[in-house]
Amino acid sequence: MSHTELMGRLAANTQVGYSFDQEFYTSDAVFKADFDEIISQKWLLAGHVSRIPEKGDYFLYRVGNEQIIVIRENSESVRAFFNVCRHRGSTICQSESGNAPRLVCPYHAWTFGLDGRLISARLMPEDFDKAENSLFACHIRVFHGLIFINMSEGEPDDFDATFGDMGAILDYHGFADARIAHAGSYPTTANWKLVIENFFECYHCVPSHPEFCSMHASESIVAVGAGPSSGPADAIASFTPKLQAWEASAVAAGRPIGNIDDAPESSHLRLLMQRMNKGGWSSETQDGSAPAPLMGKRTKADGGRMHLSFSPFSQIVADDHFAILFQFTPRGALETDVEMIWLVDGRATEDQVDIEKMIWGYHATTTQDKVITENNQAGIMSSRYRPGRYSDQEGSVLKFQKWYLNQFGLARAE
Repeated sequence: MSHTELMGRLAANTQVGYSFDQEFYTSDAVFKADFDEIISQKWLLAGHVSRIPEKGDYFLYRVGNEQIIVIRENSESVRAFFNVCRHRGSTICQSESGNAPRLVCPYHAWTFGLDGRLISARLMPEDFDKAENSLFACHIRVFHGLIFINMSEGEPDDFDATFGDMGAILDYHGFADARIAHAGSYPTTANWKLVIENFFECYHCVPSHPEFCSMHASESIVAVGAGPSSGPADAIASFTPKLQAWEASAVAAGRPIGNIDDAPESSHLRLLMQRMNKGGWSSETQDGSAPAPLMGKRTKADGGRMHLSFSPFSQIVADDHFAILFQFTPRGALETDVEMIWLVDGRATEDQVDIEKMIWGYHATTTQDKVITENNQAGIMSSRYRPGRYSDQEGSVLKFQKWYLNQFGLARAE
C-alpha cells in the first residue's frame, strides 16, 4: 500500500476535535510515511556550533535509521554527511562525537576529506573514479549559531524564506556567540506525535508539573501555556491586555517584539511568542532569581521569556539569562529522542552560572513528560483505546494535527 493510500484511509476515519486513531501512533508503515514525507523534508535543529569549535570536531545526529555526521571543515564552514562509506556502506564514525583530521572508514580504510571528497581507496581498478565516490552530503545551514540539517534528496524549502524573519530575535538573544552550559537526554518510548502533542498543550500542566506551575502565573498557563492559540478564547482575551502592557515595556528595554503563529497550511508550523514571567520573577527558576548573567545584547532584564518553534521538532525556550534548545527527534514508531541543550551567554564564566538552579524547572518537567508520554503510549497500545475528545485548552494540538495531515495533502473528516 502506498503512503497516499495508507494515510488517506486513516485520515478518512479521523474526526475533528478528537485524538488520532491508534494506528497513527503505533504503525511502522505510518512511521515510514512520516519519515519520507515529513521528517526527512524539514529543517531540523541538530545542535549548536559551540559543540564543534575546532577543525575536525564532529558529532553524530541520529534521526530514524539515519546518522548524519556534522563536522567543522574550517573556521568558516560546517558540513554534514550521511554516515555511510561509499565502498560497501559501513558507518565511518562510530563515536557519538570526536575530532577527525580526515574521515577514515574503519572497514577498508577508504579516506575522505572534511569536504567529503574521497582522498584514497586502496587497490581499486584503473577505471575507478574517486570523484564519483564522495560522501553523500546532507543539506546544512548555520543560523545564528544554530545548526540545521535537511535530508531531502532534492532542493529543500528555502531556509532564508522560511526562517529569515526570526533573525532579529535570535540576534538579540545572542545565540551566535552563546555556549553550551548543560545538556540533558530524555529518550522516550513513544511515538513522536505523542511527544509533540504533549509539548503543545498545557491542559496537563496543573496535575502533572508542580515545578513548572510554580514558575508561571496560573492565568498564563490557561491562556497561552502552549502558545498563542492553545487556550480558551475568553482566557486569551483576558490575558491579552496584560501581555500588551509588558510588550510595551520590553520594547523600551530594547527587545524586538513580534509574534509568529503559522497556519496549518504552512511548511514548518513556526511559532514565536514572547510573554512576561510570573510577577516579580527575574527568571524561570525555583525562586525566580537569575542563574546566570544577562544573555546577548540586553543591557537590562525585562522579565520576559520567549517560546520559538522552528517546527514541531525543534523548539527554543529563552529567558533573559539562559535559553533551552528542545530537540524532538523521531527514531522509530515507538521511539523518540528528547534532547535539551541549555545555552548561556558566551562571555559567562563557569563560576557565574548556577547549573542546578538553571536546569531545575525544565529538567523536572521534561523528566515528568517522559513518564507521562510513555504512559500515554502504553495505553494507546490497548485494544480498548478509542480517540478522545479534546478540551478547550488543547487548541495547539488540533493545529498540529491539521498541519500533520496537510503534509500528506489530507484533512480530517468533518
